[in-house]
Formats: sequence, structure tokens, C-alpha cells
Amino acid sequence: MLEVEVKIAIGSASEALDRLLELGAAIEHPREFEENILLDVGGGKLSSKGALLRVRRYGASGTLTYKEPAAGPAGFKVRRELEAEIPDPEAILRILEASGFTRIWTYEKFRTVLGAGDVEILLDETPIGNFLELEGRADAIAEFVGRLGKRPEDCITASYRELMERWCCERGLPVADLLFARGETR
Repeated sequence: MLEVEVKIAIGSASEALDRLLELGAAIEHPREFEENILLDVGGGKLSSKGALLRVRRYGASGTLTYKEPAAGPAGFKVRRELEAEIPDPEAILRILEASGFTRIWTYEKFRTVLGAGDVEILLDETPIGNFLELEGRADAIAEFVGRLGKRPEDCITASYRELMERWCCERGLPVADLLFARGETR
């Protein structure tokens, strides 16, 4: 599957949710804590080619995802994505680590999933700020960005890892996992 997306930095998550509902978006999955663990093999083989392998825990379920860069429309983050639901994320992590994969980065967020026509809207609350992630066809995303009162220049194609690196650099901090303070995740 080809994934086409952009992020938009937002302020208050509750205000953004109200605005999305005013625009006709519908909640498809309520707010829930999510943990994402990225893995790689020796020498950073995956990350050196812009690819990633991720185990995601989202509520009671999990997914195993592989993503790699793909050609697509300018101004959007485009990746080829392979994904499978997994009933036991911890077992998959143990299997991958036993097979030579290493955990390289972990990030957390609270996510609310909404839909508006052909656009999937992911309202993400992270330790470094809140974001809307819009996924779908490029034309549908561009149209929805306009409905939000945003411009193409407001769209972000960086990953959460890249956003964390920038955030740490701006504050003179070493890059670390993107985690909530203890007790903030429930």
C-alpha cells in the first residue's frame, strides 16, 4: 500500500477535535495511548535507506509495520507500507530481537482517529506538541488542509523522530526517546 501524508502542528488537542467535528469529521477510534518501537539491524541497514520496522501497541492490539520511501507528489511524505495486525506485540518484539533486530527508538503519543471523506485524520498528542496527521489521496489532503484554514507551507513531512531531533537541538538537549513523563500515559 502507498501511504501519502502530511502533519500539521496544532495547539490544543480538544480545540482541534472540536474544529474537526465542526468540519464533519467523525471519530472512528477514540483517544488511546500508543507506544511505537522502531527496530533495525546491524549498521542501521533499514534507517540508512530511509526504511523502518515498527512494532506498535495501540490499546489492546498491535501492528507490525515496514515502511520505505516511495515516489509520489511533491509536498507530501510518501512511503510504501506493509502492515499486519499482531495479537501479541511483546512476543513479536522478542522474536525480532532474537533474530538480530535491535530497538533503536521509542515514541509515545495519545491518538484519536477520525475520518472525513477520503481523508484519515490522526489527532496525535505527543510530549513535544500536538499534531494532525492527514492521510489519503494528495488532492483530498490538500482540499482538507484548506478547509482547516491552513496553507501548504503549514504542512510538515518530517517524521516524529526528525521532529524530536529538532526539538532537542533547539533546546541543547541530547536526542532521546519521545516519552511522556512517568504517570502521564494513562
